[in-house]
Amino acid sequence: MKDDIIPFLRIKDYKFIKDIGQGGLGKTYLIQDELIDENFVCKKYTPMYDEHKELYYDHFVDEIKLLHLLFHINVVRVFNFYLYPVNKTGYILMEYVDGSIISDYLANNPHQIDQVFVQVISGFRHLEEHKILHRDIRPENIMVSKDGYVKIIDFGFGKKVLFDEDFDKSISLNWRYPTPMDFAQKKYNYATEIYFIGKLFEEILSDNGISEFAYKGILHKMTTINPEARIQSFFDLERLIIEGGSSQLVFDEEEKKIYRNFAIDFSKIYSKVETTAQYIKDPAQIIKLLEEAYTNSMLETTLQNVQSISRCFIKGAYYFNNSAEIIVDDMFAFLQMIKRMSPERQKIIINNLWQRLDRLPRYTDEVYPDDDDLPF
Repeated sequence: MKDDIIPFLRIKDYKFIKDIGQGGLGKTYLIQDELIDENFVCKKYTPMYDEHKELYYDHFVDEIKLLHLLFHINVVRVFNFYLYPVNKTGYILMEYVDGSIISDYLANNPHQIDQVFVQVISGFRHLEEHKILHRDIRPENIMVSKDGYVKIIDFGFGKKVLFDEDFDKSISLNWRYPTPMDFAQKKYNYATEIYFIGKLFEEILSDNGISEFAYKGILHKMTTINPEARIQSFFDLERLIIEGGSSQLVFDEEEKKIYRNFAIDFSKIYSKVETTAQYIKDPAQIIKLLEEAYTNSMLETTLQNVQSISRCFIKGAYYFNNSAEIIVDDMFAFLQMIKRMSPERQKIIINNLWQRLDRLPRYTDEVYPDDDDLPF
């Protein structure tokens, strides 16, 4: 029956492989599931001092909640957890990263620094999308697997964004790098995390004498002490990376024509965007929504419902022109083109559409009684 408790009584056994480490709040072990021949990291909540056992138990539970929100190639994956509230202990079963911390990996593979940097920013952009701050950025918490995949780990200090309430917790850590002006202003936000990641890469470049780094200009904008002059979000940071890399990829004349035809129609749709609205960032989601819009008008010359395409690119409030004429064949050609492209090329195309949206007027919650456009 609905809402009945379903008991899972079978005890699952794992083979102990080795100790990985002891932190202030717990121990980590490498264990093996012999049935599927797979290794996992098991993090056990067992604080170094008994008096901390009850005090920090809720933080351990929070870490589980955070990890369950996340699914990204550059963020460590959680598979299961076991909690024992009466004993104030528990376990998290996580992905095993067979590799090394980021500083050691790049010391041995300095030619990979550009790719590693891009992956780190991609992982932290995913955290930002889920309104999560990591708040313990140091080399030990960013791993790189032997095959070159970045994995952000250790969310023991991470938390859903509550900037004002959580500020004291953020600055209580023993920071590896000089603290920015943000702390004097009692701020800790994504721009602060960008600063610390920038300092981490500055250290790696300096320690290893790496001179060839494609994102030196971006790194400078990440590490300015003044938060007002710094890049403010990982979304903005990733867009700068995309724009910087666009010159390395070539689009043929037919692809350019297909893009421009669609972009002309696209520019007719929106008139203004609410300040808190966000661009939809996942190319796969954009493609899925475009396919749905196309399916509903595939036998027509022009799109029957402009709103069906306007919602493909913006999440939030905006005004759109309901009488905009969107050519279905142009939309289909664009959809087919972007579906067959690599993720890098998809991002460049979508970023070019975002640039058109960037130029639109922004509004708050003001009312436009004489406006012919429709709000959404």
